[in-house]
This record gives sequence, structure tokens and C-alpha cells, in this order.
Amino acid sequence: MRSLLLLAMSWVASGAYAETKDTFVPAVNFRLTASWADVPAGEVSVTVRPQGSTLGLNALQAAIDYPCLVRHGESLEVLLTPLPPRSSYAIGKLPIPVKGDDFALILGNTPTHRTLAWLVPTGLDDLPAGATFVINRSARKIRLSLEGQVLELEAGAVRRHPLIAARRIVAQLKVEALEGPQWTMARSNRIIISPGQRMIMLIGPGQHNPEPYHIATVIDPNSGSYQKTLALTATPPLADQPAK
Repeated sequence: MRSLLLLAMSWVASGAYAETKDTFVPAVNFRLTASWADVPAGEVSVTVRPQGSTLGLNALQAAIDYPCLVRHGESLEVLLTPLPPRSSYAIGKLPIPVKGDDFALILGNTPTHRTLAWLVPTGLDDLPAGATFVINRSARKIRLSLEGQVLELEAGAVRRHPLIAARRIVAQLKVEALEGPQWTMARSNRIIISPGQRMIMLIGPGQHNPEPYHIATVIDPNSGSYQKTLALTATPPLADQPAK
């Protein structure tokens, strides 16, 4: 089984200017950490719209102090620069939520090598230790069960699962897909969940595994010492098991 590669970066942007209009609400200390859930497809940069300020995300730097004001309600345009001879191109524009200042930019590749991006809130109020955030990159609505607690997600949706681990458990994970009017069992696995970690789980086909409900995870393995950045680690994918 091929392991996923890591690309972990962080951006800290401090608001340095006074508020001058009622509609101007800067996100002070806006923090962005990024990780690939699949093999990296190139260098990544983001542009704040509509200002047009651009930041290149450097995998060799743990944090970047960038003198740029970010306004809630605006957007981040994600740019990808693949290996030559291909040129840079935009892979999507993600709205900056109206609240919060701590996010993870998760990037993944489809079986047809198209790169997608999701912006996940990762402040401790939004993603506490022991919690799991789920990204449904499959083509259908899914129902994800962890230890009997259920989360339903439309195709393309992202949301935190209700289970928050208070102790280390080997949890029963079940994925059902809505096939027409009926739910069909798609995956059944066991997965370790710990109060000392936070997890972002992607369900759906990836670049190296086109299985419709394949599972990939990105882990913050040391939530107990969380201070400045979310130390994301792309983990090896779960072994694909037949539905039970």
C-alpha cells in the first residue's frame, strides 16, 4: 500500500491597519495550514480576493508572517504550479467564512488527476482534540457511523462528525451510500481514535485508489500541545475492506 506524502505549511497574517469602515472586519492573526491528502501535484499558492495579494506556500517553512489583511467573507483563490512544461492554473476559489481565523487547506487529486481543495476550520472550538472532520468527495450522499454516532453528508459537503473521543478507542467505522431510495453498505473498517489527536477524513476516490468510497486521513497527532500551528500529517490510507 503506497503511503501518502506530507506537505504541511502554515501562514500567519496579522492585521496591521486600523478599521476605517463599518463593513471592514479584518481577520487578525488569520492562520492557514495546508496538507495534501494525496501525492503532491505541484507547488501551491493562494491569492486573497478581491485584494489580489498572493502568498506562496513553502513546505520548507513552518510558518510565514505575511503582512496582508484578510477579510471574513472574501475568498482564497488556490493556484497550482505543476512540473514543467505545464503552467500555473487556478484549481478553485474558496470563501473565507464569516468567523474564525484558523483553517486547514486540504488538497486532493481525483483519479483523472484533477486537484481539488477544501477549507476546513481547525480552531480548537471548531475541531477539538478527539474530533474528526469529514470531507465527502464521493459522488453520492453518504452516512458515516463511528461507534454508533451518525453523520449524513451530501456529495461534496464537509462537516465535523459528532463523536469526540474521551479515551483511546478502536472505533467501528461504517460508510453507507444512498443508492436511489435505499442506503447501501459501502465500507466497514475499524479505526483508532484518540483524545490526543484530531483527524480530517476524506471519503471518495483518490488519485491512486479509484474505489468510490476509499478513505484517506490527515492527522494532527499532538493536539495536547497545540499552540501556533496545526501539525498535519498525511497518514497511510486504511486498507480497503469489503462491506460487511
